[in-house]
Amino acid sequence: MKKLPKFSLFFSMFFAGNFAFGQAPATETGIIDRIITFWPFVVVLVLLLLAVLWYQHIKTMRRGRDTGRRRPAGLNPVVFLGIVTVFAVILLALPLYLNTLEEKMGKEPQAIEIAPENRMETIFMVEGMTCTGCENAIEKRVGGLEGVELVEADHVAMQTKVVYDKSRLTEEEIIATIVDTGYSVTDKQK
Repeated sequence: MKKLPKFSLFFSMFFAGNFAFGQAPATETGIIDRIITFWPFVVVLVLLLLAVLWYQHIKTMRRGRDTGRRRPAGLNPVVFLGIVTVFAVILLALPLYLNTLEEKMGKEPQAIEIAPENRMETIFMVEGMTCTGCENAIEKRVGGLEGVELVEADHVAMQTKVVYDKSRLTEEEIIATIVDTGYSVTDKQK
């Protein structure tokens, strides 16, 4: 059996199955969503790499200056490293900026008129929510269903409150949407 290098085993977790730390199994999410889970670690890793590169370059400059050696002709390493640093910082900050921009540019929630006799409020007990990202995923998916007025997910209480129009939507459709998002519904209260 061929032995794989450790780095390929590390990166294989992004591509294999429904594996993501602290997340429900990714049923319809792609590789980008799995990588975004590790985004803080990517940011720290890139910043540490840049810090090491800057340190090595400054150390080499001092050593060359102390021995009287001249820098070889060509592209100035300080300029190149500066450009790479600025580019990396912009790319690392881009997801944060895009999320903020998406929230500002997001569509306005349309007020749904529900007749009092059709208005239903149900609390679903949902297992698998571990963070606010899980709450947001459920709120976004269930809130996108036609006939839903309000969705409030709480990962601490492990419940999701849904106010909807029973003439346009059934509980089974809401439960199916929550399950499709990657969580399980264990109980419901009306």
